[in-house]
Amino acid sequence: MQEPPPYAPPGVGGAPPPAAMVSKVDMTISCEGLRDADVFSKSDPICVLYSLDGNRRREIGRTERIDDNLNPKFQKQITIDYHFEEVQRLAFYLFDIDDKDNDVSKADFLGKCECTLGQIVSSTNFKRPLDYQGRNYGSISIQAQEQGGMQKSVKLTLKGVKLDKKDWFGRLLKSKSLGLLVVMSVTLSVLIFVMPSSLYYVLPFYFVIVISYSAQLGKSDPFLEFHRQLLDGSYALAHRTEFIKNTLNPRWKPMKINTRRLCDNNPDTVIRVECFDWNSNGSHDLIGEFYTTLAELEQSSAGKTFACVHPKKKSKRGYRHSGEIVIEQITVSREYSFLEYIQGGCELNFVVGIDFTGSNGDPRDPSSLHYLGGSSPNQYTQAITAVGNVIQDYDSDQMYPAFGFGARLPPTWQVSHQFSLNGNPQDPNCQGIPGILGAYHQCINSVQLYGPTNASPIIGNVAKMAREALHQQQAKDYYILLLITDGILTDMDQTIHMIIEASELPMSIIIIGVGNADFDDMERLDGDDEVLSIGTRKAKRDIVQFVPFRDFKNATPARLAACVLDELPGQVSDYFNSKGMEPPGDIPQAEPPPSYYRSTSMSMSSRRGSIASQTGYQPSRQGSIASQQGFMASRQGSVVSRSANSRLI
Repeated sequence: MQEPPPYAPPGVGGAPPPAAMVSKVDMTISCEGLRDADVFSKSDPICVLYSLDGNRRREIGRTERIDDNLNPKFQKQITIDYHFEEVQRLAFYLFDIDDKDNDVSKADFLGKCECTLGQIVSSTNFKRPLDYQGRNYGSISIQAQEQGGMQKSVKLTLKGVKLDKKDWFGRLLKSKSLGLLVVMSVTLSVLIFVMPSSLYYVLPFYFVIVISYSAQLGKSDPFLEFHRQLLDGSYALAHRTEFIKNTLNPRWKPMKINTRRLCDNNPDTVIRVECFDWNSNGSHDLIGEFYTTLAELEQSSAGKTFACVHPKKKSKRGYRHSGEIVIEQITVSREYSFLEYIQGGCELNFVVGIDFTGSNGDPRDPSSLHYLGGSSPNQYTQAITAVGNVIQDYDSDQMYPAFGFGARLPPTWQVSHQFSLNGNPQDPNCQGIPGILGAYHQCINSVQLYGPTNASPIIGNVAKMAREALHQQQAKDYYILLLITDGILTDMDQTIHMIIEASELPMSIIIIGVGNADFDDMERLDGDDEVLSIGTRKAKRDIVQFVPFRDFKNATPARLAACVLDELPGQVSDYFNSKGMEPPGDIPQAEPPPSYYRSTSMSMSSRRGSIASQTGYQPSRQGSIASQQGFMASRQGSVVSRSANSRLI
C-alpha cells in the first residue's frame, strides 16, 4: 500500500484539507423589565448587535421591532460566525424605535449588555442585566444554537473485487518505466545473437522477468473519491482514499467521513463514488463509478456490493461492470460538534506551566525574559494573557492550576521540576487570569532560577488529572496545558513518552517558545507532519501545538491565541467522539421554523429529486422527498426568519 505524495494534482491526495473551525450560531434574544421611554404608551424595542474592536463597533445584525412591549421576545434571530480561537467581544444595544425606518440614531437608548460570544455559547442560560447610564435597568437573555443540525460520521472499510485492468501499453507510455523496458528488450536481442548456444537455457528465465514486469504494468493502482451532489446538479469532493499499487483487488484503509462533508447532513443527497487508476503524472483513468445515499449506507451491512460502472462503456453490448466495491465494515454513529459538547456542559480546564530555568536570565536584568519592570509585559505574561483570555470563558469556576519548573525553592533551595506558583502545594489553583499573573509575579521574586529544563513532570501531573476525569464516563472535562519555555527540553525522551501516554486522555498541550533559542527540535513534538513516536510507541493522536513567540512579536495577542488554539476544537470533539462519549447535559435545540417557509423547501426538494433522476439513480428509501423537505426547512428557516422585516403587534 502506498500513500500519495505530499503534493499532487487533483485526484491523488488524501481527503480534502479540513476547513477552519468556523460555525454559524443563531442567537434568540428576549428581554425583561425594559425602561419605558414613551409618555403615552410603552417602548417599542429593537435589539441591535455590534462587534467591538477597541473603541470601534460594527453592526452585525438586528431583530425586528416589537410595539408597546417592555418584555419583548424577539422572533428574528441574529446569526454570527463563531471562532473559538478568538475573543469575540459583543455589545447588545436596546433602543426604543419610533421612526418607521428603524433609524437607531433617532431612537431612545434603553440599555446595553457587553459580553463575549464564548460566554454566551458556554452558558446554558445566558442572562445579564442591562446597563443604562451606569445602573442596571432590565435584563437580557440570549440563547445560542449552532447551525447545521445533528451530525453523524460514517466509518467505512471497503475493498475492490476484480477491477478492470487498464491498457498496459497506455500505462507504459505514461509511466517512467518505458526506458527500462526498452533496455531490457534490446538486451534480450543482443543476448540472442552473441551468447553461445550452450547458454540458451538462461533465456527462458529472462523471458519470465520481462513478461512479469509487463504484467505488472497491466494492473491498476486504484483509489476512490466520494462526491456529494449540490443543488445545481454539480458535485463537490468530500473524501479521497489512498491509492494501492498494482492490484485489481485493493483493500483500502478504514476511513471516517463526517456526514456534513459527505452529504450536507441530508440522508437523501446523492453521493457519487468514483474509482480511479492512479497515474504519477496526474492523468488518472476512471475505472468506474456508482451512486448511493447516506440512507442506503445506513441500511447496509458487511458484504453489500456496488457494481462499478464506466459511463462510456455501459451502452456496449455484453458489458456488465468494471469490477465491484464491497463493504467490509460500516458503522454510522452520532457525531457531536465542539459547540455541542460545550453547550452540553463540557468544561475546558486550563493549566499553566512556566519555565524558571537560569537560561531565562536574572529577573532583575532588563534583558531577562522574566523581567517585570519594562514598559510592556514580558513574553511569559503576554502568552498567558493571550491564551487565557480565550479559554477562561469555558471554565465556570475560573480556578486554574499554575506550576513552575526548573527553580530552587526556599528554604532548602532544592531544585524542583514542579512547584505551585501560589506557594501552596496542596492547592495550586489561582483565581482567574489575574490570579495566575499575580502568583507568577510574586514567585519570580522568591525563587532562584536554575535548571535543567524538564517538562515531563508537569505533563505527567496534568495527565493524571485527565485520567481521573475519565472515571466520570462523560465528556465533562477536557484539560489544556499551556507550557512556556525558553529552550530545548533536556528530558526530551521522557517528555515524548508522556505526550504519547497523554494522547489517549482528554487533554491537549500548547507549547510556546519564548526568547531566541533554536527550537527546531521542539517542532518534533508537534505531530502535524507525522505521528509523534519513540521506539515502537506511537501517539494515538496529535495533541501538541508548538509555536515560537518571536513569530508573533509584532502581531497582536489575538493572532498568537488564534494560531495556538485553532486545532483545539477539533481535538476536543474528535477525542470524545472516538470514545463514544456524549455531552453530559442537554444541548439547546433549535425551534422549528414557521409553517409558511415550507413551500420554499418543497420546491428545493423537488429540484433535488429531478437532479437525482437525471443521474439515473433513485434513492432506495421511500418518502425521500418528504424527509428532504424537513431537512431543507430546518436549514432555511433561520435564513428566512433573519430576512423577515415584519412588525409584531
